Amino acid sequence: MPNIPSIKQEKISTLQALLTVTSTVYAVGIVSLPRTIAEKTQTPDVWQGLLLASLFGVGVVFINVKLCQRFPGKTFYELSPLIAGKFISPLINIAFMVYCLMICSLVCRMMAEFLKALALEKTPISMILLPFLLLIGYLTSGGLHAMVRLIELFFPLTLIVYLLLIILNINHFDIDNLRPVFHQGWRPIFKSLQVVPFSTLGFESMLILTNFMVNPHKAWKAGGIGYSIAMALYVLMVTMVIGCMSVEEASRLQWPVVSFAQQIEFPGSFLERFEIFFIILWTIKIFMTTANYYFYAAAGISQLTQKWNKYIDYLPLILVFAVSLYPQNFIEIDHLDKVLGYFGMIICAAVPLVLLLISMVFRIKESPDGKQ
Repeated sequence: MPNIPSIKQEKISTLQALLTVTSTVYAVGIVSLPRTIAEKTQTPDVWQGLLLASLFGVGVVFINVKLCQRFPGKTFYELSPLIAGKFISPLINIAFMVYCLMICSLVCRMMAEFLKALALEKTPISMILLPFLLLIGYLTSGGLHAMVRLIELFFPLTLIVYLLLIILNINHFDIDNLRPVFHQGWRPIFKSLQVVPFSTLGFESMLILTNFMVNPHKAWKAGGIGYSIAMALYVLMVTMVIGCMSVEEASRLQWPVVSFAQQIEFPGSFLERFEIFFIILWTIKIFMTTANYYFYAAAGISQLTQKWNKYIDYLPLILVFAVSLYPQNFIEIDHLDKVLGYFGMIICAAVPLVLLLISMVFRIKESPDGKQ
């Protein structure tokens, strides 16, 4: 499949790839993850399952990077026909694009529900979604460079607010809320793995970003470190929330991290509502994550249609908007969360592993000059 010059000429540095992976992984799930894990385990063993999932995710990053490095200059959409053939590869590529667009839809709906409950009670969900999605289309039309520059601008701010949230709650932390450890053995930990797949997704970023890098041989470094940073932030936040609130309290709250932010107190009634800073920057963070996934899908559509223009940037937004409005309540949103989590594991972990094994067994690879 021929390359698309307008996007293929864009190159990003190792640091930009690292930050993009981190911003893709660490996203919407953080506000509700302590609740979902606490509900599933009903024990203080909440961080061990996340740690195991993190190790699995790092392994998938390695697999995805090795697959892309066997075909220099080609994204996942371009290398799959070389391995799977022209009949199966379109199904794989379409499934990957549908997955990215579904992630966009679910993340946007979660964001809209969150903002509606906390700040925009009388605003219809559709009116929250519409400007958000149009901004995503506008950002994507600027290409990969525009996206990574936005990530470089806001990532330090989101990280600072995140660390302040942790530091300012240290006085509420009670280590007894995390005891006893392994009281019920490994069973609760393995049960927690059933609810974390959606929150641990993001390792698929390297299927697209590896060969957009100036130094693709450093893709493993960028992907591994970026994914590890994101999961370390997840583990730290979940541990702190449970340590400050206990398993019982966290399992009763819809968004435990917001309550976690609301309990911060400043002397003299100064800056009483610290959670406002968290909500604002968290919304920006969601915007970056959604834009990343939307770009991954748009890049695939452009390579299938051999076009890259404003229609490619905006037309898929119709599907994203429609799917975002489909869930009728939080139960359906949580169900879609689980389905997409497992679907992502198949498309972004199992399929690349199979493609990598096939390419190794049959010695299918490509040199930098394009010779197979």
